[in-house]
Amino acid sequence: MAAHLLLIDDHTLFRTGLRLIVQEHPDVGTISEAGSIAQACGLKSMGGTGDGEEVDLVLLDILMPGMSGLDGVRPLREAFPRARIVLVSASVGPDAVREARARGADGFLPKSASGDDILEAIGLVLSGQSCFPAANASAHSPAKAALTSRQLDVLRLLCTGKPNKVIARDLGLSENTVRVHVTAIFAQLGVDSRSAALLCAQRLGLVDWPSPVDPEFMSPQ
Repeated sequence: MAAHLLLIDDHTLFRTGLRLIVQEHPDVGTISEAGSIAQACGLKSMGGTGDGEEVDLVLLDILMPGMSGLDGVRPLREAFPRARIVLVSASVGPDAVREARARGADGFLPKSASGDDILEAIGLVLSGQSCFPAANASAHSPAKAALTSRQLDVLRLLCTGKPNKVIARDLGLSENTVRVHVTAIFAQLGVDSRSAALLCAQRLGLVDWPSPVDPEFMSPQ
């Protein structure tokens, strides 16, 4: 039976990017979303998680408004007793990982994890195993490793100020495919605009030239 996932993150953009990844897992069926712990717990009483369908896995952002992901583990356990819970964080600091274990989480994923790593983690956790970073893992995984080669191509063109239409033409892709890549790039970099993506990409060394500001740069099209 296909698993029911619940994605909890206050950033709609990141949830969208994560959904695009997790929906590719062969064991994943229904995917529900929430922007806060309270909203997630409320889905149970409102029937928002499906027709009586139990949640099998929760992917929970550690930094949430109101109640943090760490504090949210307990109420989520009460709302969804069968669910496995994996915390998702922008970093993999040892203190945060230890605290996640202490709170009873079943896994811990950095937001910079690659799509393949996320899918592998889902498989492990759904099979009943835990999934935590190794003790000697770097606190910040290289963002470049988290982006596919095609996403890097899109990012470099995006950073020159080219709109989606031109990026699609240059790379021989459809505009919709480019939009999907841009959404995934924003999610991996933890940004919500093209200008922020440019600054982040330059800071991380993904691009190393001063990009000209195209008049259409701020447009998502």
